[in-house]
Amino acid sequence: MKIRPARIQYKDGQEREYYPSYREEIIEEALRKIACDRLNGVYLDDRAGVQFTLYALRKELWARGHALNLPDLLEGLKICNLASLSVQKADGTAIIQAPIFPVLLVASKDDWLQNPKEARCYVQFNPLVTASIDHLTYRQFDYLTYMSYKHRLSRWLHKRLAHNYIQAGLLSPYTIRMSTILRDSGAYQSKRGNNNAREIDNALEELKTKRVLMGFTKATVRGPRNRLVDITYTLQPDMDFINEMKKANARLKRLSV
Repeated sequence: MKIRPARIQYKDGQEREYYPSYREEIIEEALRKIACDRLNGVYLDDRAGVQFTLYALRKELWARGHALNLPDLLEGLKICNLASLSVQKADGTAIIQAPIFPVLLVASKDDWLQNPKEARCYVQFNPLVTASIDHLTYRQFDYLTYMSYKHRLSRWLHKRLAHNYIQAGLLSPYTIRMSTILRDSGAYQSKRGNNNAREIDNALEELKTKRVLMGFTKATVRGPRNRLVDITYTLQPDMDFINEMKKANARLKRLSV
């Protein structure tokens, strides 16, 4: 996957480029939640999207511990609309290229000031979201817990488990390597392996406090001069997470019939 930054022009004429960050991540998740919970999800031209108000979006983010002022929220929406994602095969053949939000319609400032609770906006989700819905691969997961994490890596691990660890059980632990986590999550990689391991440990400990994991063990691989090469983590799921996976599997089975 290749990501091209969004270029935003400000009132003073200056232009700056931004890559999507954790702010844009939580904005997108909140909009998906609004689309599901409040029946604001819509299909236009066979593409999934959501109609919302900036007031409702700010309220949702504030309720989940991610309060944003209006300028930051608008900037985040613009970055999602202007940053381009390109997914390619190993041979360079393009699969899809599109922004996070291919279509963004934002209420005017006058509408916002006059009636912030009713000024309607619209976002079209990335085509991969529509494809996932159409093919019933969009799995149910615990949104409230996901939004409550302090560490971005905790959110990534939670979503990874929710999508891949569908056989979660006390007798079926989940195994993953430190190198895989660092490669797939896009997390910052320190030159010192011990720093990377510490960040992953912090994320896994947070998953324990949220009753996603009951515990985890580590098998460390070291090289010359005791240098840390890799770590294999064996994750033991908590019963709360196991029950969540059973509910998600049952829901998918009902939809697939």
